[in-house]
Amino acid sequence: MTKSFQIFDGKIRSLKQHLQLIDLSLTLACKCCNKEKDNGKNIATTLHAVSGTHLQLNIPNKTTDIKRTFAYSRRKLNEQAIIELYRLFSDYISNIVSELFKNNPYQLFGAITDKNERALFYHEIIQLSSYDAIIEEISKRIYRSFEKQRSTPKLLEKIISTTKVSISNEIKQDALLYLEIRYLIIHNNSNVDEKFKRMDKDNKIHITGKKLNMTYDLANASMNAVFKLCKSIDTRFYTLDNGTKKNKWRRNRLNWNRWGGVHHLIKSLLKQNK
Repeated sequence: MTKSFQIFDGKIRSLKQHLQLIDLSLTLACKCCNKEKDNGKNIATTLHAVSGTHLQLNIPNKTTDIKRTFAYSRRKLNEQAIIELYRLFSDYISNIVSELFKNNPYQLFGAITDKNERALFYHEIIQLSSYDAIIEEISKRIYRSFEKQRSTPKLLEKIISTTKVSISNEIKQDALLYLEIRYLIIHNNSNVDEKFKRMDKDNKIHITGKKLNMTYDLANASMNAVFKLCKSIDTRFYTLDNGTKKNKWRRNRLNWNRWGGVHHLIKSLLKQNK
């Protein structure tokens, strides 16, 4: 697996651990409150909170308040998990683009469509000063070019078409469906829209009225689907002429060293432009 996927894998495991721990904690806390409901105490005291530390839980430990309080916390936990999942996915895509470009710069040059973004001026090369820094800067520009798609499906399709990797349509569409939930959470108050209904042709996602049921199962299924997509992408990228890419990377570094670094390169460019 690539270094990018190793980082992604570790972060997904940590996110799942967090989700499972808090979900279990909410379950146990809710059981504790229900067991002692209508005890004349508030929820904070029932859960043995230190006096004055959890003031927003100074509400009656009654059935209605218990249900409302814990339902809200569960919904927010699962929403935040899906939002964080999207961020981890974006980070992985950004990192894998950078890693691919370092191994084979020529493969992704065509992704930069803005002429201004494709040019590095002399002063920029001097400021960057090293081959690694220049490669990193161009990688960022490539990812910015991908991001201009302003749509996760289009972003993914652009990367796949540029790198010419083959990804199962079922795996891709399944993950995109769950990634779209993040948009609904942030921009549509967790209500489904017509676009989402068209994406969810098999009615995988449970809704009540127009509202997404923000459950642990939904958050967990989202993580599994996106993880499966990233693993599939990574497998294709890693096996994509890996040896050749490494050889090109070594040649590029050797060529850079032979130039004597950035200052000799600038001198040469200036001579060529006289």
